[in-house]
Amino acid sequence: MRGPARLLALLAVAAATNAQGAVAAASDRFVPDDPGFVVANVRQAQPDDRLRDLIVAWRANPTATAESVVLATAYVERARALREPMYFGRAEAVLAPLSSRAGAAPSVRRLYAEILQHRHEFTAAEALLDALLREYPHDLDARLLRASVRLVRGDFAGARSDCAQLAVSGGSSATAGFACLAEALAGGGNLSRALALLDSQITEHASADSSARAYLLATRAELHERKGDLDGATADYREALKLAPRDDSIRAALADALAAGGEVFEARELLAIDKPSLGLLVRSAALSTGARREEFSARATTWLTLEAARGDAIHHREEALLALANANPARALAAAKKNFEIQRELPDVRVLARAALAARDVPALQALRLWLQETGYRDSVTESILGDGARS
Repeated sequence: MRGPARLLALLAVAAATNAQGAVAAASDRFVPDDPGFVVANVRQAQPDDRLRDLIVAWRANPTATAESVVLATAYVERARALREPMYFGRAEAVLAPLSSRAGAAPSVRRLYAEILQHRHEFTAAEALLDALLREYPHDLDARLLRASVRLVRGDFAGARSDCAQLAVSGGSSATAGFACLAEALAGGGNLSRALALLDSQITEHASADSSARAYLLATRAELHERKGDLDGATADYREALKLAPRDDSIRAALADALAAGGEVFEARELLAIDKPSLGLLVRSAALSTGARREEFSARATTWLTLEAARGDAIHHREEALLALANANPARALAAAKKNFEIQRELPDVRVLARAALAARDVPALQALRLWLQETGYRDSVTESILGDGARS
C-alpha cells in the first residue's frame, strides 16, 4: 500500500473539535510572510449536516468510545473524499485521549494507528498494533494494517507472516492478504513467484469488493512494472483505477508508467484533477514545461513549506521528486536519503537511485546496491539506473 502521508491543519482541528491541547501556544503559531499563502481552505472545513450531528453527539460525551470512533471515522472518510488532510488532524484530536487509556477499545486503537501511519509515525503505529494483536490475534483489520506498515518500512519477512494469515481468512481480507503476500514475497527476492501467485488469484477474487480487488490489481501492476513489462503494468493500473478512482497512489503509479512508456500527454491529463495530492502535484511539475511547470512547482513548494512551518512530518519522497524536477540533485539526494530511512516502497527505491545518480554520489549508489543484494529486491528501472551509475 503506497503513500502513507501526514498533512494536518492543527488550528482547524482545534476549532472544530474543541479538543484540549490541540492548539499550540500563540508564540509557536505559524504566521506566513506572504499574504497570499493558503493555510487552510475554510469552505472545505465547514461540517455538513451529518457531520454536525456527529460533532454534537460527541461533544455531549467526548469520552465515549462509540461516539468518538464514529466521528473520527467520519473525519477520516471526509479527508479522503475531499482530499482535505485537515480532517486527519481532527480525527486524531478526537481519538488521542482515548487511545492512551488502559484497555482502550480495539476500534479506537486501530483507527489511531491508521492516523499514525498517515503521519509517517510508523514505529509508533506498529507498536500500537503489536499490543492490540497480542490481545486480539484474530483482529483482521489490525493485522492488515500492521502488514501495510511493515511493507512500507521494508520489513518483508514480518509482513509476510501477517499477510499469510490474512490470505487464509476468507472474504475481502483474503483478497487483500494475497495482494500483500505477493508484495512481501517480491520484496524478499521472489518477484516471479509473487506474480505467479497473483495470476492464480485474480479470477478467484473476481467478486471481491472494489477496494480489495483494486489493491490486488495495483499490486500485480507494480510487479509487472518491476519486471519491465510496462504494457502489463499499465493495463492493470487502469483497471485498478476504475475500481478506486479516488486512490491517488494508483493514479500516480499509472501516470509514472505512462510517462515511462512515452505517453507524457496522457500522463499529464491523468494528473489534472481537482485538489490533487502533493504526489500528483510534483509529478505534474516534472511532466510540464515553462509557466505550467513553475506553477505546479510553486504549489508543491508551498505545500512543503507549510508542512515544515507546522512541524509536520515532511513528505521527503515528494520533496526529492520536486528537487529532481527542478534540477537540484543535492537537495533531491538529501531528501531521498531521509525518506529511505522510513519508507522503502517502489517509488522510494527509485527516487533514491535517481537522486544518487544525478548527484553522482558513489557511496549512495553503493549503499542502495547493497540493500538490493541483501533483500533480493528486484526492479528493472532501479537496476538500469544503478548500471548507469557504475558506468559513469
